[in-house]
Amino acid sequence: MSNHQWLCSVCSAHFTRMEHLRRHLRSQPLHENATKRHEKTCKAQTSAINALGTLAPVCNKEISHSVNEAPFQNADPDVADEDACLAKIPASSDFEALDLLYSQDLTPDSTVLAERLEFLAYFTSAKGIATFLDQDTLKQWQKLLLEYERHIEVYGYDRDTTSLDDTCHSAGRQVFPNSWGSAAENTIDPSVVHMISDDSDLLFLRTQEIIHDLQTLITQKADRSIIKLDWSPSVQESCSTLFAPNNIRRFLGYFWSLWYPNCPIVHRPSFKPQTAPLTLLCVMVVIGACLSPHDGDRSFARMWLDTVEELVFSNEIFQEKSVLETTPPVLEAQTEWKKRCVECLQMTYLLARNIGLSASHRDLELKDPSESWWRTFIVEEERIRSLLYVFCIDSAITMLHNSPPRMVVSELKMDMASPEECFQARSATECFTALSAWKDSIFWRERLSMSAVVRRICQRSLDDHLVQEYSRMGTLNMCTIVLSLHALIFSLQNSLIFESTFTPVQTGLENWGRIWNKRIPEDRYTPDDPHTIWKKIGFVRYAAEFWHLARIIVARVQSGSLPKSQTDLSRYDHTDMVDVNGLIMEYRRMSLSAPPST
Repeated sequence: MSNHQWLCSVCSAHFTRMEHLRRHLRSQPLHENATKRHEKTCKAQTSAINALGTLAPVCNKEISHSVNEAPFQNADPDVADEDACLAKIPASSDFEALDLLYSQDLTPDSTVLAERLEFLAYFTSAKGIATFLDQDTLKQWQKLLLEYERHIEVYGYDRDTTSLDDTCHSAGRQVFPNSWGSAAENTIDPSVVHMISDDSDLLFLRTQEIIHDLQTLITQKADRSIIKLDWSPSVQESCSTLFAPNNIRRFLGYFWSLWYPNCPIVHRPSFKPQTAPLTLLCVMVVIGACLSPHDGDRSFARMWLDTVEELVFSNEIFQEKSVLETTPPVLEAQTEWKKRCVECLQMTYLLARNIGLSASHRDLELKDPSESWWRTFIVEEERIRSLLYVFCIDSAITMLHNSPPRMVVSELKMDMASPEECFQARSATECFTALSAWKDSIFWRERLSMSAVVRRICQRSLDDHLVQEYSRMGTLNMCTIVLSLHALIFSLQNSLIFESTFTPVQTGLENWGRIWNKRIPEDRYTPDDPHTIWKKIGFVRYAAEFWHLARIIVARVQSGSLPKSQTDLSRYDHTDMVDVNGLIMEYRRMSLSAPPST
């Protein structure tokens, strides 16, 4: 291996032997002061060292949070250049002046900045699970995890197993083909690293359970099944590899870091893969693999997506009010796939109503932070959040696919979601302390349901005191409210009662914008660190863009140029997002090309 170059990921020094790289890195700590000490011992001092230790806070063009001085972070110089160019574009005569969009005084997630609609333009034109975050954020987080993995590979141990119990454990992992990119600049060959896992035996039992259930499902699949795999030695090997104990742990790490911020409905501190429902564990593993920073992992996982989906919906709980029997025995492949998606969504709505839409902490007393008290809070909060996300998905489908909502705003009798600080707490005492601070809010004090809050912000213009009070509700609740307004807009837009007015919705939109600009993001001080990415805000951070899209739709309907029933969004229940993307791109073109208003 004398001709192989081993690369130091900290200072870019090259070594001809792996042992030299190990010795080189082990002489330095991996914390924030690493680069300072590294400069004293490293012979190959490059600009990378200075960049690592002196990163200033940078505002990503699509991220609604500041990038801090996390050890593995990089700033994108193109962001500043692009903003500098865009700042010279003339303002629109039909919307707020674009010079405000690029004001240096704006916060990264202000409503004015959201008028660019950059994320929605990307989201409605792309496909795949990775689109729930803007490309820069996802790549940044993937790179962060990859750098952390490589440090673990070199050091041979996890530097902080207490706080990163499930994240990116590389213990004896099986890396799929092409997982490490170009072989010319490997930091270290993963096959020569040996690490020991404390949970291997217990997870091995889960692996055997998963293989057994998937084999049974595949061998007994019905003719109309969406499963394309046939059980064979190669398929069994693939299954054993994907769900191997160490890969379960690794993919769960990716799930928590790269997907969980988009859908924080599972209580992570109390989650145990050894005892979690098998179907839930399978879904989490496959999602984590699909978002892996390694290309080989992603392609490997995609072949199991349909099978795992079938496994989930084969659960008896989904058969209580099944609509599967309405499916004709023979359908074209594309039609069958669409029908299956509709059926799965229908199942979700039915189950949401079965478990009750009035989930509440109303009976939870703040007296003693016992383990049983904490367990009661966890179960009810998971129920509240799950129901909110079911509604958000339904309303998002209405917004993006012009589909009639299956749920209505008046059904939202559940509590507002509790603050992330409460749900992320790692102990009963920590949760109790955070919840005690929340009890003084108007939402807990008056036991306001989600529908009650929507009603209040649509009734009248809120005074400044209430705006400040409502700004504490949190990003998930803010996103749910703006999607509720989209559902109301759809109903009004397609109403046969022509005297119906948009005034309540417009009032709600005005109040929502004021509230959003007063809020303090929950992850404002959460560093971009492998240990804390799971606490970041994901998809709901783009709620301000949903808000601005709602304003555009209302303005178009009320412009008088077209009757309400003849808007461009004339297709219903379509599976693509062409119409809404066309509306967004038309707005962006008009805004960027219009002459300055006089």
